[in-house]
Amino acid sequence: MTLHLNASESASKRILSFLESLTKQGESVEIIDNTVYKFEKAGILRGLEQIENGKIYSSDELIEELNK
Repeated sequence: MTLHLNASESASKRILSFLESLTKQGESVEIIDNTVYKFEKAGILRGLEQIENGKIYSSDELIEELNK
């Protein structure tokens, strides 16, 4: 489940404390703040735009480019 939360600072602190207690119990919790969310959203939108423009590369082409 993904949850986007908008809360006051005091509520956020209580929620984060609770989530931290869950991770200490071995539960899987990933927290993404607004900065990371906006960055990932921009990357997804850029990728969709590239697909629409036919700029699609194979995994091998991508790895070759990254290794340069």
